[in-house]
Amino acid sequence: MELNLSDKQLEILQSAEKIFSDKGVDATSVRDIAKLAGINIAMISYYFGSKQKLVESLFLWRLYMLNQELAKTVKNENLDPYQKLVYFLDTYMQRIMSNHAFHRIMVREYSKSDSFIFIDKAITDLKMSNLNFINQAIEEGYQQQIFLRQVPAEAIIMSVIGPISYIVLNNKTYMPLWNIDNHHEYKENIINTFFPYLLDSLKAILQYNEK
Repeated sequence: MELNLSDKQLEILQSAEKIFSDKGVDATSVRDIAKLAGINIAMISYYFGSKQKLVESLFLWRLYMLNQELAKTVKNENLDPYQKLVYFLDTYMQRIMSNHAFHRIMVREYSKSDSFIFIDKAITDLKMSNLNFINQAIEEGYQQQIFLRQVPAEAIIMSVIGPISYIVLNNKTYMPLWNIDNHHEYKENIINTFFPYLLDSLKAILQYNEK
């Protein structure tokens, strides 16, 4: 899939992302987006056609960028199965923490019973792709006896990716607890202090056979 978004479209999407994260998609009007972007409403109609198409473009753009990063892991033949999983999880964490506003929007919209069909399908496709990759890495590692236990990919999602999402979504609790007042420091603290614990969980679940 190739995306052909102009600089102006990207500026509008970034403004929409910020306000969607703060107010929610449903509570945000096209006028709100235009005001934040410093443009008139007609320009949004010109570039996207409608608010729904703008939302779809935002999801296409962000999920495309995430997929591009994750695909590098799948294609990297220099990594063993455990290294692939670690690289995959690190890439996923870096991406959602760098784009925490979009992650908040994605979680919120996907949990709604009346979310756009396009959003449901796009996110479901991403999740299934992730599950397939993790299952493949686990199978390879088990066959090579790098992992002594063959577990379903869902176990990895729940024990490693789930906590990453949780910590990103609960910054209002943990930033003051850790005396942190900006997202850069928050991200660095999670990567340096807490991600190693998640890797310990990964090793334990898979019964990683360190040689």
